[in-house]
Amino acid sequence: MENKCKHKWVYSRSISYWKYVGRNSRDYYHADYYYCEKCLDEKVIEKKHSCYDSDIWRLPEWANVITNMIKGYE
Repeated sequence: MENKCKHKWVYSRSISYWKYVGRNSRDYYHADYYYCEKCLDEKVIEKKHSCYDSDIWRLPEWANVITNMIKGYE
């Protein structure tokens, strides 16, 4: 579904997490949610990155931030 609203989009929230997909690989997800000031329509901008545990050093910066946030909870 495409958002055809011409009004201003306002940032609402973000969701970021990673999960294991198989024995040696992970999927990283990041979604930014925006809503229209007038129509209250919502749009989502998503990012996804998959990698093996041995390739974790090649993560994009946004996925690296997720990994560092998780390390802070352990």
